[in-house]
Amino acid sequence: MVDTITLSVQAVDVLGEQLNLSIRQYPFEIPRFGASPEERSRVERQVGEELESAGLAKAGRPEPEVEDALYLLSTSEVSIAAAGLLDVRTGQWLAARVVATGEVGVLGLITNRGLRIDFMTPEDLPGVCVDLLPQAPPGTGEAVSATTAPIAAGEGHRDPSGPESDGVRAVESITGLVRYRLGHYVVTGIDRRGRRARLPGLAWFDTERGRYTLFGDRSPDGAGVLTCTPVDRLGMVNQLGGILDRARIR
Repeated sequence: MVDTITLSVQAVDVLGEQLNLSIRQYPFEIPRFGASPEERSRVERQVGEELESAGLAKAGRPEPEVEDALYLLSTSEVSIAAAGLLDVRTGQWLAARVVATGEVGVLGLITNRGLRIDFMTPEDLPGVCVDLLPQAPPGTGEAVSATTAPIAAGEGHRDPSGPESDGVRAVESITGLVRYRLGHYVVTGIDRRGRRARLPGLAWFDTERGRYTLFGDRSPDGAGVLTCTPVDRLGMVNQLGGILDRARIR
């Protein structure tokens, strides 16, 4: 079995249609090539020749590894979508999906050559996701949280000097820093009823003070909690791993 497959964007478009797969999953933006039937036929012929010459198709049929990889990227038990700006100034964009089903995992990453697909074990998903980002030191300080609980009837306005407001100000003091990289991870899993369920996302950003994550969740009493945490690589891996564990047991 090959470890890495690279497909042009045209090939992804054509194969997705031929295999009847919903390949345009977030954050992939795959255009459809060939406005007219004649142009579409020409694109399909070019893709067929491209795949044959690369050893990724035989007799007009994609190799099983190619079909399996695209199927996994389109339909999987657990998926992590990674999107963001790796350089705010130049607009360098990150668009990737990391998925797993059973004992097989796949990374799909948009590059200047097209879609690069790497096979992996499902246990590697959190680490592979974090390694899509450039290295950065952890941010300074400690984790801070802001709670946004609904105001009970008759309670009136919150005290702006109370502990909840202190938490909001602490989070805003970090999120207000200038960011030169930023992005987020979206985790999706299949619940026990077979329904696709999206888990709380994990946002990240790099500042002159280092890297931080933002995670929004709910406390046991139903209050919304937003936590900003300075993280290194291991810290991000553990955070993503925790979200993945929740996706697998729903």
